[in-house]
Amino acid sequence: MLGPSGCPSIFCLPCFGILIFAHLPGALPCPYNVVFLFGIEHSMRLLIVEDHEVTRDGICLAISREAELEIVGTADNSDAALALARELRPDVILLDLHLPGSLGPKSMVQAFCEIPDCRIVVFSNEHRQAFIDVVMKLGAAAYLLKSEPSRVVIETIRGVCSKDTNPVSPLAARPSTIKLTEAERQLLELFAHGLKYQDIADKRFTTQSTVRKQCDLLLEKLGLENREALIAWAAKNGYGSLDREEGK
Repeated sequence: MLGPSGCPSIFCLPCFGILIFAHLPGALPCPYNVVFLFGIEHSMRLLIVEDHEVTRDGICLAISREAELEIVGTADNSDAALALARELRPDVILLDLHLPGSLGPKSMVQAFCEIPDCRIVVFSNEHRQAFIDVVMKLGAAAYLLKSEPSRVVIETIRGVCSKDTNPVSPLAARPSTIKLTEAERQLLELFAHGLKYQDIADKRFTTQSTVRKQCDLLLEKLGLENREALIAWAAKNGYGSLDREEGK
């Protein structure tokens, strides 16, 4: 990992700058490599993706006051944003999910999360927990509501690089008293799309009677009366919402 004695080895780490390792000349014998570690700080490079001009200008103004944060670009639609992100390779992207362009929320998050050494901070008005859960599973580093003060936005941007941050907005993170299994969440997503029992059975490679039993268990668990109430509850809580928007 280190170069020959007396020769420095140089590494560039995202968000932390350039690290230089150099052997100590004349060091006492030691079973381990003895090195100096120098950190050459560089600005954290940001791409701001937001289609509302007032919101975008406000965020840019707040960030511009922070010496270690540098805005390298802005975009107001999904296609231009993705092209800029691939060209500029920023450290952090502050990303609105509902943008003009060819990409829907789900495919947009997936595409941005594929950019190497880049953290995605989603910036949205969508507060439904199921929606947030899907976005975080896709690989976002953090999720912020637009109602958060700029101080929280800036702290989160700093924190995602050091991994010293709450990944979900304090205004959105509400402890749930109902614990659902992954299979139950998948079933809710299918109900949210309006699928009937037989359609769900076909997708899950099971029988209609099994789906009915699973539905009854969910109704009891959620304190609901019938399938229609279950569909309404699933839609209200964001199940399947990302997939529905992809089809717009």
